[in-house]
Amino acid sequence: MDFQSTGRRKRPRPSYSCVECTRRKLRCSKHIPCSACVERGIAQLCRRRPGVASATVRRPSPASATPIPIRQNIISNEPYYATPALETPRESGPEAIPEDQPRVTVPASTPATSNAPSSNGPARSRHKIVDNVTEDAAVMLEFLALGRQRILQVAQIEQQSPLGAALDDMGNASGLLFTPSQVRSMMHYHQESIAWIHNVVHMPTFREQCEKSFANPSECQGLWLGLYYAMLAVTLYHMSPSLLRDLDIHEPYSLAELCYRNSIDRLSDADYMSNHSLFSLQTICLLIYIGHNIGQSDRISVLLACAVRIAQCLCLHRLGPDPPRNGSTDDEVEAMQRRLIDREVSKRVWWFLVRQDWLQIPFNNTYTIHPTQFNTPMPLNCNEEIPLMFSTEAIIHHEQEHYTQGSYTMVLNDVAVLIWKTQDKMCQQGHPNGVEDGLRKLYSEVLQADRELRELMNKMPSFYRNTPDAQTGHPAHVQHQGKVLSLALAHKFYSIHRHFQIPSFKDPWFAYTKLSCFPIMRRSLATVLSLPPHDPHTSVARNMWTINTHVLTTAVWLLFELIFSHGTGAPNMVDGQETEIRDLAAKASIFLQENQSRSRIAKRGVSLINALLEIDRGIQMGDERQFNLNDIIAHVAGTDQQETQGNGVFGDEPCEQVEGGARSIVDWLSRDAPTWEDILDVLDNASES
Repeated sequence: MDFQSTGRRKRPRPSYSCVECTRRKLRCSKHIPCSACVERGIAQLCRRRPGVASATVRRPSPASATPIPIRQNIISNEPYYATPALETPRESGPEAIPEDQPRVTVPASTPATSNAPSSNGPARSRHKIVDNVTEDAAVMLEFLALGRQRILQVAQIEQQSPLGAALDDMGNASGLLFTPSQVRSMMHYHQESIAWIHNVVHMPTFREQCEKSFANPSECQGLWLGLYYAMLAVTLYHMSPSLLRDLDIHEPYSLAELCYRNSIDRLSDADYMSNHSLFSLQTICLLIYIGHNIGQSDRISVLLACAVRIAQCLCLHRLGPDPPRNGSTDDEVEAMQRRLIDREVSKRVWWFLVRQDWLQIPFNNTYTIHPTQFNTPMPLNCNEEIPLMFSTEAIIHHEQEHYTQGSYTMVLNDVAVLIWKTQDKMCQQGHPNGVEDGLRKLYSEVLQADRELRELMNKMPSFYRNTPDAQTGHPAHVQHQGKVLSLALAHKFYSIHRHFQIPSFKDPWFAYTKLSCFPIMRRSLATVLSLPPHDPHTSVARNMWTINTHVLTTAVWLLFELIFSHGTGAPNMVDGQETEIRDLAAKASIFLQENQSRSRIAKRGVSLINALLEIDRGIQMGDERQFNLNDIIAHVAGTDQQETQGNGVFGDEPCEQVEGGARSIVDWLSRDAPTWEDILDVLDNASES
């Protein structure tokens, strides 16, 4: 019956399907959250369109909400063990923990029982803050600081060009940019004080190539120019500004971004994806140290994937064992040395790519390079200067107690192998829901990896383990390397335990995660924050993108201890620990704030740490109200456009001002908003690195 024949207006039938199901054209169960969104792992995003039955649709309160099943990683790209359903183990007891690990007493009651609402009233206890928080919470905050696009897309934040328009008028710069004298000085400093962070370039060879380019600039190859600009970018970014001023070089960070862009342009101009060269691989390896800091992590991830495939096309993964020493050769000595240097550099580049791939396993839950598909050995521990590098037969391979440019990356290579082995063992266990005591079996692999990582720490070269006063005969920056390495290893403990960080606040069975990670994170963070501020070598260390990331991650872990530990039945911290953590977090914020003018990771990190400090302060005052996910993501994303002192909700002011002021997050929290768990769950969707 149509409208014209009856004269009655036909009322549109309201749709109760959620926005996601409507957009995907899927059948919706029409309950919020709907079953389809729960299965996709985005239950926290499930909502009806604005204005549809809004008066009757209410979000259930935390005390009365029906528990939402944790998603199963069937339709995601993650391995099925990576984010296991954190059920209470069917049996409780210490038998799954190896005998050499501290025993953890497990109470008879399960977390589900101990977390049940009290019959005395509806008041929400403090430990409810951790309920339903995803185990990837700290990782997601780290990726938020890295500016990963998926997080910003979830919050519908409009993104601007990472490099901005400030360099547009310089983008067409040609030539070598600096005088030969300036380049010689910078490359000498790079060889002495910076090359250890990457170890993908044989510096004497590169400096020879620079001299040839000065003599015949028109003969410079495009791919080599990409490497040249990448070397300049890394040097300008990490070298102390005071030393650069002595070379009459000013505004080094703007120049570093210019060289970074020129390097990428040279790669593109030379069609590096078709014209494969070791130069392009070295360039990509170096661009990492600038790209992450200036907010181009997504570009860097894609470049790394390209580099792996180019390296395979060049057969860098099939170099085979080092040739035996043989004094008889028909080649001239110089040609033999050049061939061996090229081979050694190829090994360094390949293992740089392996290291980048495998150290990201805990965050990507996958890897690209499989160990059964390459036979290239690890680089040798050798000197760089050719007279000291060679014997009459081959490259001299020193024991690890002999310091070289590759000593730092040598330790990280061993750690990367451990990370891969742990991933492989956990995958072999199967999905925890499909194996009896599956979650405990996964945790036993974590405990085994924890032990092996401690063994690696004990086997490190003594110049990294000893105090600076005990080091003799080594360059001055070795003590800085030791502190950087200490923080990197603390981050690797977190990498191993990351799936069980949040469960450790809920279930005493996983308490060893806190016992293991907490002391080393606290100690290593304090060590890095104590670096002398005006030391030129400190400038190299604190400008490393990994330092900014590790400082942020470590501070977030420690602050989670404050926010989530109380009220969960876990033993209280000893006297002074809470104050020490807050002090370390405040110093970490100041440390990152000093870097925020040249690092977007640091700038976002300041906002995140200050926000968590405010949340902890609010909880101390008894305020447990909720806050809005999109607001915090928008604020952190907005730090790129704010002035250094900003005027956002959390503010980018020094941490001394966090304790007071009118712009308190406690006032902001009074707004109607989703829960803290929702923020972490949505950030969980951004775990692609």
